[in-house]
Amino acid sequence: MKCCNGAESAKVDGDPAPVPSESDPGTDSRPMHCVVGGAHAFILRISSFFGLAPLRFESRSNGFTVGISNAMCIYSYILVTVLVICTIFGLVAEINVGVDLSVRMSSRMSQFVSTCDVLVVVITAGAGVYGAPKRMRNMLKFMESIASVDTSIGAHYSLATERKLCAILVAILLFFSVLITDDFCFYALQAKKIDRQWDIVTNYIGFYLLWYVVMILELQFAFTALSVRARFQAVNDALALTARHISVPLEKAKEPTPLNIFAIRVAAESRRCANNVSLLVDSMPGKEHAVIIRNAVSGEPKLIVPPCEAIRRLACLHGALCNVVHRIGNSYGLPLIVILISTLLHLIVTPYFLIMEIMVSSHRIHFLVLQFLWCVTHVLRMFVVVEPCHYTINAGKRTEALVCRLMTSTPSTGMLPSRLELFSRQLMLQSVSYTPLGMCTLDRPLVASVLGAVTTYLVILIQFQRYGE
Repeated sequence: MKCCNGAESAKVDGDPAPVPSESDPGTDSRPMHCVVGGAHAFILRISSFFGLAPLRFESRSNGFTVGISNAMCIYSYILVTVLVICTIFGLVAEINVGVDLSVRMSSRMSQFVSTCDVLVVVITAGAGVYGAPKRMRNMLKFMESIASVDTSIGAHYSLATERKLCAILVAILLFFSVLITDDFCFYALQAKKIDRQWDIVTNYIGFYLLWYVVMILELQFAFTALSVRARFQAVNDALALTARHISVPLEKAKEPTPLNIFAIRVAAESRRCANNVSLLVDSMPGKEHAVIIRNAVSGEPKLIVPPCEAIRRLACLHGALCNVVHRIGNSYGLPLIVILISTLLHLIVTPYFLIMEIMVSSHRIHFLVLQFLWCVTHVLRMFVVVEPCHYTINAGKRTEALVCRLMTSTPSTGMLPSRLELFSRQLMLQSVSYTPLGMCTLDRPLVASVLGAVTTYLVILIQFQRYGE
C-alpha cells in the first residue's frame, strides 16, 4: 500500500518536523482517501464484505483507491441488524423448544450457558459494525503519522513479507471456516435424528455468520496494532544507527525491518496535496530535510543529518506514534472491551461443555474434538488481540533502554545530551500501551488474569451442575 498526506505533516525547511496532531483542523476537516494494495487491501476487502470497513474500492494500476462510502455504511448497518434479529429470534425459538428436543440446550444450565454464548457474539458483532464508519475515518487520519515515519526513515518494502502476510490471513480464515462448517454440520446431523435439522439451520445461521464478523474484527485490530509496532521498531533501528554514527554501538547491526503493513498512500482531496508522495521512497520533493535515513547504493541505511538533529526528529516521530496508539485505543475501545468479555465467557462456556461431555461419558468423539478445537480457537483469539499490543509495549521499552544507554555513553558536552534529556522526559510522559476505555492494559499479564478467572468460574459452574443433579 502507498501514501500521500504524510508530506503535509513533515515540513522541515530548517524547523522541526511537526508531529501530526488530533486537534489540527486542517487534518480533521479534509476528506481523505487511500490507495491500498497487498495484505492491507485483502483485509479491508474482507472487512468491507462483513460490514467492518464501509469503504468504496476503485481499481487502479497500483492497488485500490478507498474512501468512506455512505452506501457501504447503510449496507453494514442493514447486514448486522438483519443478522442480529435472525440470531435473537433463533435463540428464542430454540429455548421455546425445551430441553428435551434441543440439541444444544439439553439442560437448564446449558440453556443459560448457550444463551450467554449467543448474546456475547451478538453484542461483539454489533459493537464492531455500528462503530466501523468512525474507526475507518480515524484510520485515514492517523495514517499521516505513519506516512511521516516511513518517509523519514526510508521505508523498506518486501514482496516476500507481503505474500507471507496474505498467506497467514488466508490460513486463519480457512481454519476458522472449516471449524464453523464442521460445528454447524455436527448439530444439524444431531437434530436430523429427531427431524429438526432445518430448525437448527434457520435458528443458528445468523449466529454462525456473526462469528465471522467477530473474527474479522479481531484480525483487523491485530493488523492495525502490528502496523504501529513495525514503525516503533523502525524508529528504534534508526536510533541504534544514530548511536553507531557517534561511535556508541548499542546493538549489533541488523537488516532493516520491512514495513509492509499499512504501507499505504493517504491523500487529502484538496489542491494542497496534488502530488502524491510514496511511502516506499526515501525523500519528498522539495522537503529532503525531512528524511533522517536514506538507503545507500549498496542498500545499507545511512544517516544524512547530524546525530543531534536525528535524535530530535526521532523524538518527534516517536511522539507521533504514541498519539497513533492512543487514537487506535480510542477507536477500538468499546469493541475491544466487548471482545475481552466475549473471550472470557467463551473460555468458560466451551470448556464447560467439554467437561460435561466427558463426565456424562456418551462417547461422542466428534463432539469432544469440536469442543477442544473451539477451546484452542478462543485461546488463539485472545492472543491475536493481546500479542500485537504486547510487542508494541516491548518496542516502547526498547526505545527507553536505547535512550538511557545513549545518555550514559555520550559525552556531557554539546547539544546531544540536552536532546537526549528532552527525549527521555517525553518517554516518561508518553506511555506506549493500549488501554481500551481505561479499563485494562492489553498485555500478557491480562492473559494470566483471564485464565485465572476462567478456572474459578468453571469450578463454580461444575459444582452447580452436580448440585442440580
